[in-house]
Amino acid sequence: MSHVEPFRVGDVEIAVLCQGWAPLPLADESPGHDVDWAEERRAFPWAFDGDAHWQWHVQAFIVRTPSGLTMVDTALGGNHPVAPWAPGEGLTADQAYEDAGVDPSEVSTVVLTHMHPDHSGGIRGSDGEPRFANAHHVLHPADWAFLAGELSEFSALARPGLHRVHELGMLDLDEGNREVAPGIEVRHTPGHTPGHRSVLVHGGDEVILLTGDLLFLPIQFANPSWGSSHDEDPDAGARSRTAIVSAAADGGWVVGVPHFAEPFGTVTDEGWSSRWNG
Repeated sequence: MSHVEPFRVGDVEIAVLCQGWAPLPLADESPGHDVDWAEERRAFPWAFDGDAHWQWHVQAFIVRTPSGLTMVDTALGGNHPVAPWAPGEGLTADQAYEDAGVDPSEVSTVVLTHMHPDHSGGIRGSDGEPRFANAHHVLHPADWAFLAGELSEFSALARPGLHRVHELGMLDLDEGNREVAPGIEVRHTPGHTPGHRSVLVHGGDEVILLTGDLLFLPIQFANPSWGSSHDEDPDAGARSRTAIVSAAADGGWVVGVPHFAEPFGTVTDEGWSSRWNG
């Protein structure tokens, strides 16, 4: 089972599918800024692995509403525990879905925040066919175009699954900010990739923001205008991050960050406050 307990907001339950984690070097984070990483480790010990690395968790969100089951991202497909380029501790995608108790045939909507394989690769089952045979898959068209032009080994891991769901007429490429399933809204937050989206889940009067890859470390909540080495367009990413973090703070939203070991929390005057941890 996931190390994070599910929680309910109104009539909505959100659970975490965790495929595992790998250590990534801190030297690549917050370029151009002098960060007191020792202080960050004291404040958020769960986010780090030793003195030189942070914990990059591969996770997706399982959203259960009265109208059906939605996956927000899908983790990484194939037979890799976590990722072939970042060895770590984890499960294959098939194992992760079984561990989370998700029956893929019950999923009616798959929202892909962007096309990177640690978010979209899990749409392809071990047989090469779509894992979610009864779902429509939502992706921003700018990321579909980006996928077609991006030739890196990293993006190539996602390409077969995305092309297959497109071939079968299961891929929704409408670019608008809109409701894609009852209570589930997509919002364009470009920068990490051209078509990157975040997701708002409405549970009664409460809102849960699922950030996608807008954020990687807690320090970004306190400094959302800092550029990220993970973004294709760091300036656009900083604008998107600043806007959505401000909205979350003003609205008192619950926030879910897929690469955090403790993914749920809220935005405070000081930055990030973790909550709802298993």
